[in-house]
Parts: sequence; structure tokens; C-alpha cells
Amino acid sequence: MKILIMLEDNNGKIHRMGLESIVAAQKMASELKGELRAVVMGKNADALADEAASYKLDEVIKVKDSLLDNYSADGYAEAVKQIIEKENPSYVLFGHSYQVRDYAPKVSAKLMQPFLVDNVAVKVENGKAVFTKQMFNAKLFSDIVPNGEGPYLISFQSAAFSSDALERGSASIIDANIDLDSSMIKTESEPPFKEEAGGLDLTAADLIVSVGRGIGKEENIPIAQ
Repeated sequence: MKILIMLEDNNGKIHRMGLESIVAAQKMASELKGELRAVVMGKNADALADEAASYKLDEVIKVKDSLLDNYSADGYAEAVKQIIEKENPSYVLFGHSYQVRDYAPKVSAKLMQPFLVDNVAVKVENGKAVFTKQMFNAKLFSDIVPNGEGPYLISFQSAAFSSDALERGSASIIDANIDLDSSMIKTESEPPFKEEAGGLDLTAADLIVSVGRGIGKEENIPIAQ
């Protein structure tokens, strides 16, 4: 059994949601006795591979191609599809970032495989991974077990796992070749949208406290803090 983790580039560092996905994958690999491989691509693939290799993984797969230097949903979807076909994993894990929401459905369609999105937990029962998803505005939790043959594409909600739980290690790095052609890329992406809220990344917070008129006056804000 093999698990692939797709790691996203965030200015030369592994995206936080990618690190959280590694935590989920390490938990799954430990309980399912599986092999764990991470995939990095793009213009910063060398730096990402070096960072990923410092975690407890069996292998880091590095994909370099000039057509992947600038993100496009078409290019990334085709590259990921080819890597999945070569590796033949049981599970492919993603952080549920804006980029993943853009290209992963294309991968799902290309492979004709299910994409279970925005999960908040995973556990192993009877030798199978069971994924937990929030439903009805997070009022209900649903456990999902994929049917049929894999690979299953799985994304995890931001902060579903804590990167503090990452297990360190030393993984080997291998180069993977893919067959990309400019004719495959029919779209061009704009620079990533960044939403700022006082310099804080609210999507990464475990707890958000807000105040309204009930606070009375500004001097009472420290009470909430």
C-alpha cells in the first residue's frame, strides 16, 4: 500500500496545509503499514524536496519541467495525473488550498477516480482508512470509506492536523520525468490572491474570538483577550 502526498509551493517553502497533510499521511502509513512518498514540482522543486526530505517519508519525488515553473491548472493536473499513473498509489493526499481546489478536480476527471474533499480527520478501521467530513454547516460529521479500486484523491481542511505533530526523518530524493507539451496548457493563472486580516492567517487558527457591541467599550477588549 502506497500513499502519495502532493506538496504545494509557498514562496520556496512547503505550504502549511502540505505539512498538515504529511501528518495525516504519517498517521495513515503507520496504521496501514504503507509506504509514504511526497511529490514536489515547480520552479522551487529543489528547495521543496530538500525540506520534505527532512520528514519521516520513504521517498521524495521531484518533478521539474519548464512548463511547471508558473502554475497552471492544466499543467499541474496533467503532471500529477502522470505521476499517479507511474506510482499507482492507494491514496493521494492534498491540503485543501485554493490551488488544489483549482486543479485536483481535473486530476479526478482525468483518472475517473473519486475526490473526497475538505476532510477534517482520518482513522483506520478493519484495515481501511475512514475519512471524516463535516456536513450541513458543520452541524453533522460523516464518516466516509471509499469504495472500489484506488487511487483515492483526498484533501484535508486547513488546520485539520497540527504541523507540530510532524515526525522528522531523512528521506531519499529521486527525479521523475513527465511528458508535458505546451499544447496541453490552455489556461494562464494570475498571481495568487492574498487575503489579509491584520497580518494574521485566520485559516490557520484553532480558535477565533470576536467581539461585538456587547463588549460595551474599547477598554473592555482585554477581557476577551
